Formats: sequence, C-alpha cells, structure tokens
Amino acid sequence: MLHSRTRRHIAVRLCATLVLTLAWLGAAAPLAAQIRGRPPVRQQSSPWWISGGASATVLGDIADGATQSRWRFGNDPLWQMRGTIEKATDEFTTIGLAVSYGRVDLMLEPLNDLAIGSPNGVQDGTPGCTTGCAAETELYTAMAQFRSGGGPGFHTFFEAQAGVTAFRNLRVKSTRIAVGTKTMQTDLSGTIGGGFGYTLSPGFAITLVQDFGMGWHAKADRPEGAGRTWRVRNTRASLRFAL
Repeated sequence: MLHSRTRRHIAVRLCATLVLTLAWLGAAAPLAAQIRGRPPVRQQSSPWWISGGASATVLGDIADGATQSRWRFGNDPLWQMRGTIEKATDEFTTIGLAVSYGRVDLMLEPLNDLAIGSPNGVQDGTPGCTTGCAAETELYTAMAQFRSGGGPGFHTFFEAQAGVTAFRNLRVKSTRIAVGTKTMQTDLSGTIGGGFGYTLSPGFAITLVQDFGMGWHAKADRPEGAGRTWRVRNTRASLRFAL
C-alpha cells in the first residue's frame, strides 16, 4: 500500500495534468471549430456582365431654341430598349457603359411669338406645325455607369450614371416633315437611383430599377427666361448575364 504522502503527490500531479489538458483543449477547440466551420472560399465573380431590357421613361418639358418650340413629352412613359456592358471591380461593384434607344411621341408648342421651326427671326415655320402639332423623335442615351450591390438570392443595389441624352429626326407625326435640321441634338445628363434583383442561378439575375435625373439642353437661340434644364424619371427592368 502506498504511503499517504505519496498518494497525495500522485493526486496533485494527476489534477495538474488534467487542468493543463483541459486548458489545451479549450484553446484548441475554437481553432478546430474555425477550421471545420470556416465559410467556403468564394469563387471569384465573373469579370464581365451584360444586361438587356426595357426602360419606361418620363421626360419633363424641354425648351429648344433651334426649332423655337417647347417639347412636351407628357406624363405617359416613353419606351426604350436598353443594354449595358459592365466590368466587375470586386464581387459587388461594376463599372461600364449603358445605352438606350427608342422612338417617342411628343407635342410641339411655340416657344415665343415665332412659328415653330423658324429660328433667327424667320417667320415661315414648319408646314403644318407653325402653331403646334403632334411630333415624334428618336431618343438616345449613352452613359458611363457605376453599380454597387448584389449577391445571391434577393438583393438590393445602387446605380449612378452620367453621359449624354440625344434627340434626332424630330418630325411632324402626321406629315413626316422634319422640324429644324436633322442634326442630332446632344444634352449632358445624369441619373441616380436604386433597385432590387433576384439571382436565379450563378451568373443570371433579373433586376428592377427606379432612378431620377436631369439634363442640360443647348442654350443657342433661346428666349430670355427659358430654362435649360429638364428632368427625367426611369423605371427599368433587365436581365443580367455573366460572361
């Protein structure tokens, strides 16, 4: 039989060994848990994205000195086709180019006491549209785009754009007679807004965006007091694909 002092010495050593073992396990357990439970390494997102869809645009009135007319687009949406090509800078950010096109309707009204289509004091205006008429024009946009947000499943994001909005081939709707020249009129413009989307599969998502912006029209031949700026609101739906 062991001496009592020896038994106490063995017991103390066993207790010390047990405490040290538990302390080591306690320190190692979080590390093991991190190793076992660490999130999987994310696959690098595609460096390029493209999108295509439609835009319902509401444009404010524009005072145009070149044709001596006020362009009234009304409150009904103006439909455009729209597409983008974007380069990803990280998992949630892209920069790229957005373009759109559509043929839209508008009403022309005289800007002052001159007939429509008669700048520089010439009194003879556009046949069939000297005092106002229904018209149509081609509407283009080309803008640099910044986009931030996204992710799997349902997600939100932010977009900002800056570039130009252009109008071409302004014509009387009933007679197809050109109003003014055929030269494209280009305005500086920009928008900012946000939206939400849903990722259907890796590299494929649907998105809906609402944005607001403004533009600056050419100031040549404008009567005093006619403002240059106009406002725009877009509601856009798109399909996005990773390349």
